[in-house]
Amino acid sequence: MVYQPRVVPRSRRRLKWRVIIPSFILVLLVGYILFNLLFPKDLLIDTPSFVVCDYSYTKTQSVLNELQYEEKIELKDYLFYGETLNIFNATYDINQADYFIGKTIKLRNICDSSEWVYMLGKNVDEQIPLENLPDGFYEIFVVDSLKEKRLVTSGELYDEFYTVRRNGLSKKIDLVADKDLLKEKDDSLPIMEDNYFFLNISTQSDEQDNPEIYDVYLDAAHNTISYNYVDKGRTVNNLVEADELYKVAVAVKGKLEAKGLHVLLSRENEDTVINQYGIEGRLNRAYKAQVKHYIELNLNFTTNEDTRGSRVIYSSYSSNRFATALFKSYISTPGLVPYGRQTSTNIAGVLSSSRTNNLDSYPVIREAGGRILSAGTISELAIEQNSEFNSNERKGIQSVSLELFFISNPLDVNVYQSDFDTIVNNIANGYLKYLGME
Repeated sequence: MVYQPRVVPRSRRRLKWRVIIPSFILVLLVGYILFNLLFPKDLLIDTPSFVVCDYSYTKTQSVLNELQYEEKIELKDYLFYGETLNIFNATYDINQADYFIGKTIKLRNICDSSEWVYMLGKNVDEQIPLENLPDGFYEIFVVDSLKEKRLVTSGELYDEFYTVRRNGLSKKIDLVADKDLLKEKDDSLPIMEDNYFFLNISTQSDEQDNPEIYDVYLDAAHNTISYNYVDKGRTVNNLVEADELYKVAVAVKGKLEAKGLHVLLSRENEDTVINQYGIEGRLNRAYKAQVKHYIELNLNFTTNEDTRGSRVIYSSYSSNRFATALFKSYISTPGLVPYGRQTSTNIAGVLSSSRTNNLDSYPVIREAGGRILSAGTISELAIEQNSEFNSNERKGIQSVSLELFFISNPLDVNVYQSDFDTIVNNIANGYLKYLGME
């Protein structure tokens, strides 16, 4: 008899999915909550890469999508001089009047619909005064043949500029032209139909500003290398030009810094030796600091002791406003007199630079002006030593040379020695008045 084991089939257990699935979800949810409590993450907000009027990404997209214009005109070049933005319809040429000169320009703030209107003047400081613009995101229109034409560029454009600090605040100006302004969102189509040119203006506080960017450059003349020796200027009436000019520069610097300005001296101390040209020179030092204004301090000399007076020289391509504001304050010092005659355009003592080969002949004024004054082009010396850092520089520095007095005249010297503090105060006050900070 053969024994055959009896196979008893195993009973199947049915999984209770109605219980398991909710339990599993509950475990995941509790785990997620605990993980986020232990390892919190910053809240991610969907914002555009370029902030427009503090709008969200969706609002920015909506506003920019609505900007469509049939009448357009191209911006092909732009340059700065001091705190002025200059725009051009053609590549800039100092010998050619641009098509935009004499036309009206309108800046329309899309944040509040306010408008600012300017006439584009021929002087390099008579186009768009950036220091006056309130915060906002500005469209730009040129009035041409009685039509408002929207300013556009052929390609993308991004640049930035900072105005002089006033009362602890400066303006940051972003120049923007990019039809795909929100490109990181990988949208299938550009946000705008063309590269519309905008100015984004925002106020920067002391905490936000860049300490390496300065407002004004004070250049006490002399202490340069000349024929292998240090040129300290004239020594007359017990005064050494280089030493006295440095004293004035330091004193004026203190007055301006007390008003919150960032001031840079060309000579770090009285004995500093530094040439005017070259990559280690005074001019390059000013460009690196991105100053907006350059004030050279100098003295005059003649063999005729009776000749006396003070004067200021400015670019023949700019208006006289900066030079006049500075000089009016300076010459109010009791005992000082202007050197030079009054003309139809200038008060006595205020003089525009003469020209050589259609360029300003005064070296500091021309070579500090960047491309808008054709810096680094007038001579082999300028090309060799300066063109590397100034011939293509868009940010030109507005410069004047203030000749304080004749060191050879006893009367002038007496005023300087007896009223030194007044002279310093009046130089500082003249610059502050020009800035609107009296």
